[in-house]
Amino acid sequence: MYVLYVMGGKELDIVKELGRCGYTAYAPRRQILQRKNGVYYDISQILFNGYVFLKGDKITPEDYYTIKKINGVGNFLNRNIPLSATEEEYITGFCNNGNDIGISKGILQNGKLKITEGFLKHYEHKIIKYSRRQHRATVELTIYGEPYRIVCGVDIEKA
Repeated sequence: MYVLYVMGGKELDIVKELGRCGYTAYAPRRQILQRKNGVYYDISQILFNGYVFLKGDKITPEDYYTIKKINGVGNFLNRNIPLSATEEEYITGFCNNGNDIGISKGILQNGKLKITEGFLKHYEHKIIKYSRRQHRATVELTIYGEPYRIVCGVDIEKA
């Protein structure tokens, strides 16, 4: 799996265009609770703004130039080396078979967040901070060995 820099806001269009060219690409999305005028709404957002993940074992020069011709594609994060197996596993999990990552549920026990259900249950050990008021949890993972933080929706109750 490889990572592409793309124009922000065009991630889903680029995934569709890559699909038309015969490539398998992902732009994982999340559902989060957004508060507006005192009311919470579920909204869908791109999880990795400005990035698209491309499935493949090796990028040939022909692949490179075909992909680079697509409007909105910037460059490869690293076209010579694919993501590690662990990083690819995280990304594939976040892709959630093309569905949005839903809002997980958790409880606070002695000041620690315990995820009881939802997507974050598999990544509970990667949560570095959370906000009960904002219904958010920050997960840290690596992409090409560099730390990258993403924010997911979580509904937290007190035990």
